[in-house]
Amino acid sequence: MAAPPIQSPVLSFEEARRAVEDHASHIAPGSNETADLLDAASRVLAEPITADRDIPPFPRSTRDGYAVQAADLATLPAKLKVMGEIKAGLVQVPSALNRGEAFSIMTGAPVPPGADAVVMVEYTSQQGDTVEITRGIAPGENIVAQGAEAKRGSLLLDRGTRLIEAAIALAASVGKSRLQVFVRPRVAVLTTGDEIVEVDAEIGPTQIRNSNSYSLAVQIQKAGGEPVILPIAPDEPRRLRQLIEDGLQS
Repeated sequence: MAAPPIQSPVLSFEEARRAVEDHASHIAPGSNETADLLDAASRVLAEPITADRDIPPFPRSTRDGYAVQAADLATLPAKLKVMGEIKAGLVQVPSALNRGEAFSIMTGAPVPPGADAVVMVEYTSQQGDTVEITRGIAPGENIVAQGAEAKRGSLLLDRGTRLIEAAIALAASVGKSRLQVFVRPRVAVLTTGDEIVEVDAEIGPTQIRNSNSYSLAVQIQKAGGEPVILPIAPDEPRRLRQLIEDGLQS
């Protein structure tokens, strides 16, 4: 009678991968630390980021041109009285726009009360305090409404977000110069084998340099971790066990 097959204690690659992923899924996030905005790049956010005001905080023009009431352009060409110029960064928004009036306006500038559209400068011609407009427009055209991108207090970045460049910019837009991020996980890298030597060691004819540890360390860094390269483990159980125990401190 044939002996039953012996089960190998060595896991296959897929079995080992599943074991690692299952273990990782049960690990709670580590402690937090504060990082300057640029130093937080590629880290993992440990706090929610909310809008400190409406985004945009005012109705914003998306074109250089003239802020108008769309109804004034029902008959073309239309001539409107220019009441002034509104620049981006203006501290105080001008008074309300009335029928038959227009404000010259720059891209990014606040649209005055009463205006419901911005005509692109390409369709206008100004003489003195009068502008002639040759193209009609729909209400809301070339204007981003106040709070169209986010309302004050709304969640912009959730805890656990990887801080790529767009997330860093979003945090900066709400005045966050420092962020709470998770401490980088320490990941130990252990290379084994009597044939492996350190990169700068004198190498024998049957030995190879320890290149894989550095490849793995770079991948750990790219994934957001802090690599800990352990000494090379020889093919000797006691020393191998000791180095594995050292690695388990990461």
